[in-house]
Amino acid sequence: MENDEPAADDPVEAVPAAAPERDAGHVERLGRLGQVQASIEQDAEEEEDQDSPASPDAAVQDGAGGMEEDGDDDDDNDDTDTRSTNSSENGLDDSDADRLFDDYITAREQQQAAAEIYNTELPTEHAYLGKLERVEGVDYMEPGKIYRLPVCSHNSIVFPGEVVPMIINAATLNCTDPSDGVKFGLVFRNVISDKYVYGVTCQVFERGELNASSGSIVLKTIAQQRFRTVRHLAGRRADVLILPEIILPDPLISSCSNLMMRHAVSNSAESAQRFKSFLSRTVPWPKFVYDLYGTDEVLTKVDRYLALLKIENVPSDPVKLSFWLARNIPIDENDRKKIYEADAVISRMMIINKSLDQMCYFMCKRCSNEIGSYNDLFAMSKQGVQTSYCNPSGFVHETLTIYKTRENSTFTTERPSTEFSWFPGYSWQITLCSNCRNHLGWKFVATKKNYLPKSFYGLSGNSIQVKSVNRVGEEEDATDDAEEDGQQQPRHHAGDSDDLEQQRQRLPLELFRPWYNDVMDDDDDDTESDDGGNEMVVVQEEEEEQGGGGDDEEEEEIFQDARE
Repeated sequence: MENDEPAADDPVEAVPAAAPERDAGHVERLGRLGQVQASIEQDAEEEEDQDSPASPDAAVQDGAGGMEEDGDDDDDNDDTDTRSTNSSENGLDDSDADRLFDDYITAREQQQAAAEIYNTELPTEHAYLGKLERVEGVDYMEPGKIYRLPVCSHNSIVFPGEVVPMIINAATLNCTDPSDGVKFGLVFRNVISDKYVYGVTCQVFERGELNASSGSIVLKTIAQQRFRTVRHLAGRRADVLILPEIILPDPLISSCSNLMMRHAVSNSAESAQRFKSFLSRTVPWPKFVYDLYGTDEVLTKVDRYLALLKIENVPSDPVKLSFWLARNIPIDENDRKKIYEADAVISRMMIINKSLDQMCYFMCKRCSNEIGSYNDLFAMSKQGVQTSYCNPSGFVHETLTIYKTRENSTFTTERPSTEFSWFPGYSWQITLCSNCRNHLGWKFVATKKNYLPKSFYGLSGNSIQVKSVNRVGEEEDATDDAEEDGQQQPRHHAGDSDDLEQQRQRLPLELFRPWYNDVMDDDDDDTESDDGGNEMVVVQEEEEEQGGGGDDEEEEEIFQDARE
């Protein structure tokens, strides 16, 4: 053990104690390097002594003469001398220091490489439901027809394309046949409209075994088509009218002749815009009017939004994309209802376009306490930032995932638990509002050290509401205007805003009127039903009442004024 300590004059002492272990040859080289640096410093000190001024007064004068001109150079030299001194004290030159820094960076990269990015496929499997068997069923129902389906109520809007896990009583949907993929409807009572009850058809594609004691069964379903109820029947059944999905063509492109249509198809966005600018000279409306009812602008914003969330896999079909965006973009409840009621894809995209221009935050639905920001959204599931999950009691929660909540806005209760966790590898705790103690969702914490993210929050859609910063400003301005109008004579009639909104809604119908009328005529001719004839008569009468001749004349006058 005595030989383990280096001798007093051994040059190895120049190596710092904290330096990493080296082989014997490398240590010897560092020792020689330290001796060379020490001799160089000694020679430099002797040269400084020879060149030093003869008297202190001369030294002061020389320093005063060069202070203003060489002050920066002196500072740089001091830094260089300090670095050289530190290097000489440690026995390391610049190349060795760079080598140590590279080793440190390599170690950090290896540590980051060991971190495991969470597999977003896992939440979509809903493994917490247990083992399920695949079943087959009917995928499509013809729009405009009436079908009789078993129905059950749901607490929020479900858009087509969303996977909905359920734990439900088997007798409710007549799920006695284990090989049958049941088709049923989810209805949203008093969620969208007071006039109609809307819903969505759901197809069972996986199911578990029947629980003999409770009579419940586990199902994985996918929402497919929108409908509105026509007649409610006994035994939780209803006659439902399947709603259409209308894809309107580009208004400018559809106005050109067949000979020019070949120029409309281009892989270059610049060429397409040039062609549209050319076509705009041949139509009665200015180009910006047609751009308002196109999808180019909203698709550009969608690309930026997806890049922010680092989401790559999105539907390419216009109908599916509109519903996917409605689920994964922060939209307030009123706009979500409008999107669900709209039959035309372009109408949905216009609402989404407006929402993408607004900065949003999430508030407690009970006390309006600000909980989180739009900027903290991220996708923990392959399906997007918002996904439906089912708790052991059978209640379905639309869960929105965010990295963090606002400071002191929430707190957690109870111990972390991994039982029935929606995200495998994460434990959960109940999260409450710090202001009113309302249940907001859950905090999820990784059970493995190398999982990323380390923690996040899942907010329940039933407990939060989306508030737009722009909309808050508009409400404040409206309040101020109302106070001013109370003191001054009003300049506008109460119905002017409604008239303007009606004109705006009628404008796209005017742009697409020839094509739209053809589609609606075809739908009316093809509409059939085995047992719903009376209901179809009611629907047709309503359409005839809405399409009276007086309304057409009024529309023509409005559009004539708009053109002028």
